[in-house]
Amino acid sequence: MSDQTFDAPVWHHGKALRKGYTTGSCATAAAKVAALMVMRQHLIHQVSIVTPSGVTLCLNVESPHVEGQQAVAAIRKDGGDDVDATHGMLIFARVTLNDSGEISLQGGEGIGTVTRKGIGLPTGSPAINRTPRHTIETAVREAIGPSRGAQVEIFAPEGVLRAQKTYNARLGILGGISIIGTTGIVTPMSEESWKRSLSLELEIKRAAGLDRVVLVPGNHGERFVREQMGIDPQIVVTMSNFVGYMIEEAVRLGFRQIVLIGHPGKTDQNRRRDLSYPQPYRRCADGNPRRSSGAAWRAAAAADAGQRVRHHRSGNGAYRRLGIPAPL
Repeated sequence: MSDQTFDAPVWHHGKALRKGYTTGSCATAAAKVAALMVMRQHLIHQVSIVTPSGVTLCLNVESPHVEGQQAVAAIRKDGGDDVDATHGMLIFARVTLNDSGEISLQGGEGIGTVTRKGIGLPTGSPAINRTPRHTIETAVREAIGPSRGAQVEIFAPEGVLRAQKTYNARLGILGGISIIGTTGIVTPMSEESWKRSLSLELEIKRAAGLDRVVLVPGNHGERFVREQMGIDPQIVVTMSNFVGYMIEEAVRLGFRQIVLIGHPGKTDQNRRRDLSYPQPYRRCADGNPRRSSGAAWRAAAAADAGQRVRHHRSGNGAYRRLGIPAPL
């Protein structure tokens, strides 16, 4: 278990939730300790880093090895109480000294490759986001000094398998996981992180030249529009229950056509405070029928259809009023 200096929990519904740290923090710590080992020529079993958010992490080192001008080390990812697909996996760094004076960063086994525009990284490059790139390079430079050079390879042997449980393929990141983390810290139940991951898919589709998008509540919606409506999955994006936010993001990015498809009980942002929508983030919906139905129907339907639907007490009733079958 890692010795962490960020013990203050996050409270959610009266329960104390433990924070964790990102794959970016793991890669940074692994690269730093590998660089220190190759400079000092002995094994190191614990390393400290300061995350971009200013939190100091003291992390246990696994599988340390040093031989000549090369060293390898791993840090085990700990997502705290916000467990995701990368929780518990080892993130490795291999550092090889050279005389170039430069630090080069590569992605090895289990690190995904960027295949689409829109996520701020060149196509063909390893899926190591900008903040982790900076923290890795800074940590290695501090360890090896100003004149030496080093090749840094980040790899994750379980990456290919773990990536199958993520949205990476939908974002055009193939062959492994992403090394991510703006703050370096994982905060449980973070709405902002969730919303950002959803809008990122919009950004990728817009960067690919798409000018229309279909927003659906979740997996059922995706399946419905694909199987029952024959809509190209490439233009479909999940909005969860962040209806207004995703509409605003789509407008900001310049989509010319924004369509919402789903059961009105979801697309209308909990207008009846429908408790069948169990996500703990339900509080982000404001529950105002006029405001939420106005936003949804202005984007998704003609004004007269929205007017007819607004006064129905049930989603299925709204669809019957429009003379179309309820999709979900």
